[in-house]
Amino acid sequence: MDAQFYPGKRLSFNNDLCTVHFVGAIEGVKGDWLGVEWDDPTRGKHDGSHNGVRYFECARKFSTAGSFVRPNRPSDPPLSYVQALKKKYASDPADEVNLDIVVTGPVPAHVPVNERGKVIKISGKEAEEVGFDKIRKKLANLQELRIVLLDCLCIARPLPALLEQAAQGNTDVTAANLTDVKDVSPKIHELDLSRNLFEEWREIASICIQLDRLTQLRADGNRFRDITLDDTLSAAFCKVTSLSLEDTLLEWNQLVSICSGFPNLKTLTAASNALGRCDGALLPTTITEVVLEKNDFRTLADLKALTKLPHLKRLRLKNNSISDVGSQTLTASEPLVFSKSLDDVDLAYNSIDSWRLIDALPDVFPGLRSIRIAANPLYEKLHSADGKELSADDGYMLTMARLGGLEVMNFSKISSKERLNAETYYLSQIGIELSNAPETQEEAILGTHRRYRELCDEYGEPRVERQATERINPNSLAARLINFCFYPGDSVKAKLAGRGSEAEEFSVELPRSFTVYSMLGVVGKRLGLPPLKLKLYCETGDIAPAEGGLLGEGGEWDSEEEENEAEKGAVKREVEWVAGTKMVGTWVEGRETRVRVEIS
Repeated sequence: MDAQFYPGKRLSFNNDLCTVHFVGAIEGVKGDWLGVEWDDPTRGKHDGSHNGVRYFECARKFSTAGSFVRPNRPSDPPLSYVQALKKKYASDPADEVNLDIVVTGPVPAHVPVNERGKVIKISGKEAEEVGFDKIRKKLANLQELRIVLLDCLCIARPLPALLEQAAQGNTDVTAANLTDVKDVSPKIHELDLSRNLFEEWREIASICIQLDRLTQLRADGNRFRDITLDDTLSAAFCKVTSLSLEDTLLEWNQLVSICSGFPNLKTLTAASNALGRCDGALLPTTITEVVLEKNDFRTLADLKALTKLPHLKRLRLKNNSISDVGSQTLTASEPLVFSKSLDDVDLAYNSIDSWRLIDALPDVFPGLRSIRIAANPLYEKLHSADGKELSADDGYMLTMARLGGLEVMNFSKISSKERLNAETYYLSQIGIELSNAPETQEEAILGTHRRYRELCDEYGEPRVERQATERINPNSLAARLINFCFYPGDSVKAKLAGRGSEAEEFSVELPRSFTVYSMLGVVGKRLGLPPLKLKLYCETGDIAPAEGGLLGEGGEWDSEEEENEAEKGAVKREVEWVAGTKMVGTWVEGRETRVRVEIS
């Protein structure tokens, strides 16, 4: 077979990129074949095997991105850097006359033809091209380009012969002899070379070494078979501060090896690389931001190598499978603790399903001030200790309360009022949990709430109401019942007195799921009154000032004497249950309540 094909060869067929992994014959099929792995995993047919015989391994685990293609199948022709640059930024204007533009105003019926004899049609109507030549000429001045995007242009760059000479020890040959890039575009400071046909990292370096002002480099979606760098090109990335290597399928040690050639690197993006651990090799200590989204990390301990970055400020871990700290891999002498400079962490779209990891965050990230933690399983199945379902917003409030130093959550700045509400709500939930558990379990329960004592000092201890006997299992049927004590109001007393009967209060246990309609039926039957003529008022447990009562300004008092005097003019706050299908359990926090009955 032609020597032009070899493992690691990059090809493109109809703009679909692939990497050759196998060259040769396939049993039972005539002729030679190329075994390729497509960059797009949905493009393939198999995992590199045929009729039970494996011919190559795909770089992605458990992938079916493989195919067999004939060597004589026409592939897309590769372009040089200069060819791609001119194609993108200095193409023939005649190729650009079909514009997709939406017109909101009227277009004159007769529009003159432009100077090239070409007519532009907008929404089926002819329009004169105004100003496009000026823009095109400005773009065509390649010498002035600062930002260049050359992604998906089939760029290939066989290493120049002079680099081969340098590799063989010819000291007269230096990188200064490379001029093809700087001759045409010397002022570039941001360059995107993603998803092209590069096979060696030296090809990227041979471009970048000619760009003295380059600070941002993207090389996403390339597949490098060789990441070594000659001394000739060692200074290629000396000014680059931002590097992106998404979807390159490089291993951690390979990424670190590449980054070692960036002495001033600040930001590294390595998303979608199927990374599972950051072990051994260490990144440059200059790095302040690391993006590791869409990888395969399972625990925070998998990122232990990043704890050695003294200036790390932002860590992006969205769309991984993180569910735990992974403390089983740690030791007391070497705990998992990131630099205090790290104050911004993104853990959204992971597999966090318990509060254990949330409670460990202040230890792992002692400088944490901002977090994104949305779309985790924990917030999809929350329940309070008494079995009540909690919403995702309730979960975010509890998260906010558990992380005392947090200032921003899910891109929203936490106000002092939001923190107050969150922390008092968290204390109330702890109170419910203590109320629903035997006193012997109190110490174990409080051990799971590390901020409990701190919050009690700030707001006071929550109310804990235990029964004399052991609490009922909150998941049992009994826990779903509420003891309702109904007592007659003045209107009911007067009505029954007119009949010669005496109104007495009564108690009954009913499910939380009972509707107000059903409740009216029970009460009406017991009192012998029409259900829909009744009104129910449930006590909330709060104190409200009665008309003319003395609670003082703001509902507060400063002495026991004032308190006693205020209570004389105070009543218990009530809420009316409006007849409907709403469940009565929505108004009741505990397992018992008092309800006043009146006639409409």
